[in-house]
Amino acid sequence: MTPAEAADALFSTIPQPITPAQLEEYGIETSDSTAQYIAREILSLNLYWILAAIEAHIPTTYRAAIEEQLFESIRNVWWEAGLFGQDTWGAYQPELNARREHYARLVDQEGIGHMGICAETAVLLEDQGFISSEDRPKLLVLLIDYAPASEYGKLLGEAL
Repeated sequence: MTPAEAADALFSTIPQPITPAQLEEYGIETSDSTAQYIAREILSLNLYWILAAIEAHIPTTYRAAIEEQLFESIRNVWWEAGLFGQDTWGAYQPELNARREHYARLVDQEGIGHMGICAETAVLLEDQGFISSEDRPKLLVLLIDYAPASEYGKLLGEAL
C-alpha cells in the first residue's frame, strides 16, 4: 500500500460519527449537540489508537504523509459537514493533542489498555455532564464497539 492508500484504508475503518439514533440503540438519549460532542470524543479516541498504530507499524518516512491524508479526509468529509459541532478543525487540534497526551500517559505510565482507555473516556464524558452516571456503562459498551483499536494495528501491519 502507498501512504495514501493506507490513510484511505484507515479512514474507511473509523466508524462514522455517531448520531443520536445510534446512541439511543445503546440506551443513551441525547440532544444533537451532545451527540456531536460524544462523536468528537470517539474520534479523539480512535485517532489516539490510529496514531499509536502508525508509530508502531509504519516507517518514519511515511508517517507524516499518512497522518496528513487521514486528517484531510476527516476534515473534508466529516468535519466540514458539521458532524462534530461548530468548532473548526483548527480549534479541535489542541483538544485532540490533549486527549492523545492524556491517553498516552495512562498507557505508558499506568499500563492501561484499550478497555481502560474507553472507561476513561466514559468517565470524562460523565464528568463534563454529557452523560449521566447511569449511562456510563452503556457508553462504555458503545466506546468499545466504536473504537476498534486492534483493527488499526492489523490493517497497518499489512500496509507498507
